[in-house]
Amino acid sequence: MIFYRVFAVGTLFLICSCSLCLVGCKPAEGIHQVRVKVEESERRAVKASLPPAGPDSPAAGGLKYETPAGWTVKANGPMRLASLDVIDGDQKCDVSIISLGPDQSVLDNVNRWRGQVKLAATDEAALASELKPIQCAGQKGTLVQLVGETDTILGVIVILPNASWFVKLQGPNALAKRELDKFVAFTESIQLP
Repeated sequence: MIFYRVFAVGTLFLICSCSLCLVGCKPAEGIHQVRVKVEESERRAVKASLPPAGPDSPAAGGLKYETPAGWTVKANGPMRLASLDVIDGDQKCDVSIISLGPDQSVLDNVNRWRGQVKLAATDEAALASELKPIQCAGQKGTLVQLVGETDTILGVIVILPNASWFVKLQGPNALAKRELDKFVAFTESIQLP
């Protein structure tokens, strides 16, 4: 009998305590929830640490390169080790450097880029005729120029034993064509960490 009384009193005490706690909880005044897109918060965090837009620009992870005249260094997005813009009036090309694992398929990446400029996928045989040799960071790489109806992608792929490097310029056909020589010089100036 004593056990039941202790149990009943304990349960009553627990219910009263919880009720008092719930009654005392009110929404805090002056506190508002604000949702910020991840891109915006990352952009703000990185903005202060932008590399200088000088001739030898350091980037994330010890990457170095020469910034061509007229190109602007900008904040890196997700996965990017370097991001630049080429702007002429209302036209803009986006330039990026990324690094992925060593087992990347050149064909798969080129076909992904082809889709971005609305070109049909290609196969290994046709791809071989589209690739041109290029030096990037003292390594052998391949350059591909994909010209779609309105946009062009200039892409360089360097496959190393420990990583695959991708340098890409994407933008309107005329501006991308005009920047081809600067893109090649930019790619050749890259010093991998």
